[in-house]
Amino acid sequence: MAFKILDPNYEKSPYSGMTKKHWLDASKFLLEGIFRHIPNMDAPVLVPRQEFSISYPNNNTNEWKKYAQKFEGLARSFLLAAPLLHNEPSAKVCGYSLKEYYKKQILLSVTSGTPNYLLSVPELESMAKSGETAFQHTCECASLVIGFEMCKKVIWDTYTDEEKDAIAAYLSSFGHSRTSSHNWRLFNMLILGFLHQEGYDIDKDIMRDHGQTIISYYAGDGWYRDGHSFDYYTPWAFHVYGPLWNQWYGYENEPYIAEKIEQYSNSLVESYPNMFDKRAQVTMWGRSCIYRSAATAPLAANFLLRNHKANPGLARRINSGALLQFITKEEVFYEGVPCLGFYGPFEAMLQDYSCAESPFWLANSFVCLCLEDNHPYWQDQENNGIWENLEKTKSKTTVLNGPGIVIDNHGANGITEFRTGKTMFSRKSAYIRNYLRLSFNSEFPWEDFDYAGAEAMQYSLKYFNTEEAIVPNIILYGGEKEGVLYRKEYFDFESSFQGKPSICIADFPVDYGMIRVDKMRIHDKPFMLSLGAYGFPKDDKVIIEERNYFGAKAIVIKGKEKQIAMCIYAGFDDIRVKERVGVNAIAKESYLIYGEVNCDKYYEYKPYVMISAILTKNDLSSWTEEELFPIKAFKFEDRERCGGYGKVYLKMQDGRNITVDYEELEGRLSI
Repeated sequence: MAFKILDPNYEKSPYSGMTKKHWLDASKFLLEGIFRHIPNMDAPVLVPRQEFSISYPNNNTNEWKKYAQKFEGLARSFLLAAPLLHNEPSAKVCGYSLKEYYKKQILLSVTSGTPNYLLSVPELESMAKSGETAFQHTCECASLVIGFEMCKKVIWDTYTDEEKDAIAAYLSSFGHSRTSSHNWRLFNMLILGFLHQEGYDIDKDIMRDHGQTIISYYAGDGWYRDGHSFDYYTPWAFHVYGPLWNQWYGYENEPYIAEKIEQYSNSLVESYPNMFDKRAQVTMWGRSCIYRSAATAPLAANFLLRNHKANPGLARRINSGALLQFITKEEVFYEGVPCLGFYGPFEAMLQDYSCAESPFWLANSFVCLCLEDNHPYWQDQENNGIWENLEKTKSKTTVLNGPGIVIDNHGANGITEFRTGKTMFSRKSAYIRNYLRLSFNSEFPWEDFDYAGAEAMQYSLKYFNTEEAIVPNIILYGGEKEGVLYRKEYFDFESSFQGKPSICIADFPVDYGMIRVDKMRIHDKPFMLSLGAYGFPKDDKVIIEERNYFGAKAIVIKGKEKQIAMCIYAGFDDIRVKERVGVNAIAKESYLIYGEVNCDKYYEYKPYVMISAILTKNDLSSWTEEELFPIKAFKFEDRERCGGYGKVYLKMQDGRNITVDYEELEGRLSI
């Protein structure tokens, strides 16, 4: 199962071929995958499941999770159906009238005594475990009201007053109840905003508290800190739900908060398009990546604001490109619905708050279907933003100090990389693998950590008297200075930096990737430290070769369509390749190039600075020496040439002179 564009329009959409008609086709395509599993009009939205140990419900989850799964199926599939109904009120899928199905199912879900009833707040509280105060139902109630507003005339307005009152009472109980201390505040705001708009009483003090909390999360450059992390929840939650709330409630009732939401959205769209590569692909990063193309939703949602600044042709190009990134691939689907993975199933990226129906949240990007046919979003010609004028010998860097994100768009290969800081998790947190990377790549998804030694796009530290290696669990942000980004990461961080092994990170972009000039600060000995490149999915065309250049050593891996290279210059003892199984998001088996350094003695003055390059190509063209070995020469200030103190000077093949200086980094670090 894969989506195919019928009669693409490359005049209006020269990059994707997608118009509003094709987006409607895509919504029908996704709904058909869902409704093929619905046996009759009385059956809830439940789809086949290929994973049972992490996603819910499972043997370790509470009984109420079974109801939450049904609610996710109903509400999130409604987010796909509602924008279609806005455009085609009589739409049918698999023989079902979408209008009649959702009108019936929503009413059943809030009506006690029916088989599809989804439980009330008191009933959920009676089933909750100690400490459970917020429920998945709150999130799904927000999806319901978004759907109601999208196709208001088709479904909501056709209920009787008695039916509306029953639904409103159910929604109000969740809108006024406990929620979580992050983006979930927006769910309550949307529920209450919709009810207020429809003439129902709400507690405006509760609404104001939620609103002030949301804007207090703002960090700058368009990014909110969600909970304690920066990830795609800023674009697909804050910058979709915020503009909706402004329309329904904020502009008229809370103008200060609404103005801030508008200001922050406009700030985001100034730089956010740069996070997508030349093909408009989403990068696998952070939690909830099963939502996939939902990451592009704020580029359409920005047009819901009174004063919007998004570029219509660029917004549509990115929305369409990211959607096609996934729905045109058969491996994305399991029994007709998006699987629990990024491309194919991938358990390493799952979280326990997700179920088989959760991926339908990709419907957030379908908010664009509520923009009218004559809107510039649909009428302007697609453009590809910075990529249209980015020379093949240039990389564009965008520095976002607020969230600690630096974006690199490489003209040479069309790939986008971004480097993140301000990230911290407990030592045993499963989230470390989703966030703690030296960089993220739009073509090479991160690999799972196996703690057996070298890891993908991260340093791995193994003391010789321990069985498992460790990876950093905190990255501090030091900012960019003269083209070099400085960060610092600690291994095994708990509550103090004292005595903890660390790496001072300094990196900068070149044509095909990144140069690393990192300094180790590891007290205990003996140890083995390794640095891995991006994992390379194994296929039947893999070729591995070695190259040398005036003391530098490189390994290149070529596959069917792309290739990766890693080069070591200083600080490493050797560079190697190892095969891995079950850690890659694309293939069962993969290869990892890595550099390795061993230290045996305490207080020995030997190389401290590790200089390397990690490069990627989107084709199979041969590497020139200048491309594969982008550093022409380098020197240290200390007479032993170990980098123990002083600056590091690099002369690049492209003519640049780069200076790396760690002095005063400790005073610039932030989290």
